[in-house]
Amino acid sequence: MSEKQFRMILAIEAFDRLKWFARLRWLAVAGLAIASVIGPRFGFEPVWPSLFVVAGCVAAYNVVFVILFRSIQRTGLSLVNLRAYAILQMMLDLAALLVSVHFTGGIQSPFLFFFTFHMAIGTIMIATRVMFVLAGVTCLGVFGMSVLEGRGIIPFHPFTQGAVLSGEMQLLIFIVFAVSVFGIVYLTHSVASRVKERNIELHGTTQELSERTAELQRLLDEKDELERRKSHYMRISAHQLRSPLGTIKTSLQVLLDGFLEPGSEGGLRMLEGAAERVDDLLAIVNDLLELAKMREGRARAPWVQHVYLNQVLADIFDALEPFASGHNVELVADIDGVAMLDWGVPPDLVYAFENLIHNAIKYSTSGGKVEVRLRVREGISLIEVTDNGIGIPEELQDEVFLEFVRAPNAKQHAREGTGLGLSIVREGVMMHGGTITLESREGEGTQFTVMVPLHYVPPEVEQIVGEHSDPALAET
Repeated sequence: MSEKQFRMILAIEAFDRLKWFARLRWLAVAGLAIASVIGPRFGFEPVWPSLFVVAGCVAAYNVVFVILFRSIQRTGLSLVNLRAYAILQMMLDLAALLVSVHFTGGIQSPFLFFFTFHMAIGTIMIATRVMFVLAGVTCLGVFGMSVLEGRGIIPFHPFTQGAVLSGEMQLLIFIVFAVSVFGIVYLTHSVASRVKERNIELHGTTQELSERTAELQRLLDEKDELERRKSHYMRISAHQLRSPLGTIKTSLQVLLDGFLEPGSEGGLRMLEGAAERVDDLLAIVNDLLELAKMREGRARAPWVQHVYLNQVLADIFDALEPFASGHNVELVADIDGVAMLDWGVPPDLVYAFENLIHNAIKYSTSGGKVEVRLRVREGISLIEVTDNGIGIPEELQDEVFLEFVRAPNAKQHAREGTGLGLSIVREGVMMHGGTITLESREGEGTQFTVMVPLHYVPPEVEQIVGEHSDPALAET
């Protein structure tokens, strides 16, 4: 538990106790008022209107404290201020109680025991050393009042007419009173400190349990989301595979049933259509295998040191230049800096960036341009692939990295496509510790931005390096 959290716990606890003490004070006000009214009926004249005036004073400053506490609750709790208010309350209460004791028999007053009650409450709210000081001041106040009453400097108001104790008895009462006051402070401190430690421990345990519960709930939510995505993935995969298989089966059935001769013009067209569907199936299966390999085979991936993204992009440019020329698209390279990854899987990087650039070419209009920029900034390689093609609808921009997602305009522009390309791109980037984002306007073009850290060490490599003293062994 941090120091800030600990102080906040103490502040909340102190505030709750102060509010409770303020509510309890209303009982004291009522008790003083009642005693002042019924006291004369039992032969104790000095309580009226003396105790009634004390009750009014206590009620007045209690109202002030109640208003103050409401203000504090709105503006925020300060442990230092709360402790100061607690000391002020205690001093006012002790003063009011001392006056009440004076009018109800002085050292012989039955109200004298209420001092011990206040000492116990004060020790719970206020620092023990402060309470020992207040206990000493209280004892001095009671002793001074008793001396002044004994010498006639201030009037003595006996609780029962004619019942005046001897000086020795009053001294004994005072000694018992003083021992009781200091003893109550000590005992209350001993008990309260143990209770406080236990409360803090329980609060910390509760908070830790709450954090663990929140973490467990987060994991459960992630699990549910993964299950949902897995179910969606399987359903879409089955649908994507079923459609071409259905076409192939229908074509073959027509030929097998003799409706068309395989060598006839119609039969050949049907066989050509079936062959195209087989190509579609192979493309889907290949992409599915590549995606599964990236997701599940990282530990066995051929991680190597010192992978140059410049060379990866150069090889892709050489491979895709004929494809770009065939689509009448200009492929432009803007390379500035050398991007060398400490660790990488070259085949996966090639597959990812080739998909990204291939898509940019495929979805560009004739006469368009695809620009690939490479920059190196503070340990990060920044690759931007920009085209001025058909763009991606805004409502699909958050979903295009999911499996089998293809925008309607993409399907109209190019029939072939599995909807797995961008999923493979994202997976390849993420396994290298990178991120990919996009900006696009439908009909105007798209820009993909890939950021890959140069010094990223994947967990799989860390584990291998940890098992060998020579990091070079991790390459094998």
